[in-house]
Amino acid sequence: MENRSNSPPHVLIFPLPCQGHVNSMLKLAELLSLAGINITFLNSERNHKLLARYTNIEDRFAKHPGFRFQTITDGLPLDHPRSGDQLMEIFDAMKLITKPLFKKLVLETKPPVDCIIGDGVLGFTGDVAIEIGVPIIYFRTVSACSFWAYFSIPDIIEGGQLPIRGISTLSNFRSLTSVCCFVFCP
Repeated sequence: MENRSNSPPHVLIFPLPCQGHVNSMLKLAELLSLAGINITFLNSERNHKLLARYTNIEDRFAKHPGFRFQTITDGLPLDHPRSGDQLMEIFDAMKLITKPLFKKLVLETKPPVDCIIGDGVLGFTGDVAIEIGVPIIYFRTVSACSFWAYFSIPDIIEGGQLPIRGISTLSNFRSLTSVCCFVFCP
């Protein structure tokens, strides 16, 4: 996309509304802010209220003139527990409710968004980016150790070091890795 005059690029960052994902992407947002890039950090309403209540998040980022927070619903009621065994409910609600709101927000944000950095597990951010013609970068918030563990699973299974019933062949590997991704991601 063409940069408007000499203004710095405007990047919208959107993490999955889980603590580890938000923390990692806040660090990325801070680094990009230090490089002079304008950042809109899009957080769930619930997570932003928690951050504002228990941290000095507003003060921490006030020193970056091109940084701003914006909130969006994650599609779940505020009293929903959002615990690990209900994680898939967040994905379903975000795809159904948050996705159209996200598209509208990106289209109406001023100055216009030059790039979206979406959480690597939020596939709908890419759908929206393609629809409206904004470049997207998927950012995975897991550590290098997590990636190494995921990619080592086939070797661990073949070596007989992972005795899980029903997962004795590599043909069942995809189902195991998808479970591991949701169970072990921070």
